[in-house]
Amino acid sequence: MSSAKAALESDTRVLAFEAGRKHKIRVNTISAGPLRSRAAKAIGFIDTMIEYSLANAPLQKELSADEVGNAAAFLVSPLASAITGAVIYVDNGLNAMGVGVDSPIFKDLDIPKSKH
Repeated sequence: MSSAKAALESDTRVLAFEAGRKHKIRVNTISAGPLRSRAAKAIGFIDTMIEYSLANAPLQKELSADEVGNAAAFLVSPLASAITGAVIYVDNGLNAMGVGVDSPIFKDLDIPKSKH
């Protein structure tokens, strides 16, 4: 995890406490995986990031903007009224891996590959 992402997660928890106590406001973060968009194309290497995600995430499919939007819709709905200070990963499980399956530590495992 990058230091910027760690700081964002920490800020989420601190703001959730402060805003919740003072104003009864919930604060959560959505951490999206690589998403093909015009803004992402400006980065220049989004295609490489998406290919890495397809090869390493438990759910081997391309992430859609609708999936990220659905997470946001859930968080603002009454269904999430008791959720605050949370980081929701919408990344096909890539964050759960912690390390890519192409890492040398997995060299002796027979990890099935999808034909995405």
